Amino acid sequence: MRRFINKLFVMLYLPFLFLVTSCAPTLVDRVRALQEAYNSHNVEKELSFLTEDVRFEADDGYRWVMNGKQQWRKNLEWEATLNGHIMFTDLKVSVVTVTCKLRQQDDWFKAAGIDALYYEYVQFIFKNGLIKEVRAKYAQDTAGALKEFDASFGKWASEKRSQELAELAPEGELAKENVSKLLTLVREWREETEKEKQ
Repeated sequence: MRRFINKLFVMLYLPFLFLVTSCAPTLVDRVRALQEAYNSHNVEKELSFLTEDVRFEADDGYRWVMNGKQQWRKNLEWEATLNGHIMFTDLKVSVVTVTCKLRQQDDWFKAAGIDALYYEYVQFIFKNGLIKEVRAKYAQDTAGALKEFDASFGKWASEKRSQELAELAPEGELAKENVSKLLTLVREWREETEKEKQ
């Protein structure tokens, strides 16, 4: 009798298990859903893909690090304000890691004269179905353009708009409501630097 119950359990359980796992979203599905949430500026949906202690690090001569969900929230709110859009391509899966290429655009980079940021690769490392870590490497041209912009805008802003800059980011933190004001400064910087080149 026990063998019969065990066989019956296996016969009923295996098809159910197959059905559940075949309907479950894959890691690639999750990365694509993250892209969709980002592009529709749905911050809460984006955050639902991340662990509490998620870490992001991009490097290649221009280093950028984010630690924890709260830092991500601020960044995603800025990106929503700046009309950010991303596109992942060449997605590949290896166990718990999705590796892809990335193209990123927003009004901030456009104002800085950078049409898009390109990443040689982005790696999403998952834990229990959520993104635990993101590692990225900028394409060489992108890293160079970002460094050049930071140096030029930083020098201009400290010489000509230091008080205004300090008011926008007291204690070094840029509030979401000041993102558009900082964007205006970037546009002013670009206009001035382009006039100087002529």
